[in-house]
Amino acid sequence: MVSPEMSPKDAVPFLLNVAWIWIDVREKEEWEYGHLPRAKHMPLSELSPKKFSSFPKDQKMMVICRSGGRSRRMVHALREMGYLNACNFSGGMIGYNMVSQTHIPVLMH
Repeated sequence: MVSPEMSPKDAVPFLLNVAWIWIDVREKEEWEYGHLPRAKHMPLSELSPKKFSSFPKDQKMMVICRSGGRSRRMVHALREMGYLNACNFSGGMIGYNMVSQTHIPVLMH
């Protein structure tokens, strides 16, 4: 079981690790402003347990939002559903932008 929360500095190395699914729970306008590559857009306002039924319970998931609050709530819900490897990207996109020196671009639409 992974920690329920990771700092941007600790989490960024997992961005390119295909064993991890990255889930961005921000709304459409926020997503279009910029998002991480490989992140799946799953707005918190539209989420239901059905949307996660295709993921195995042991799937490693990193959940991100703007600053960490919405993703923390989503991780709590996922863990309640049995996804014990769900992890909050604390600090969200704001934290990523403050510490990122990985040259992994933020994609924009």
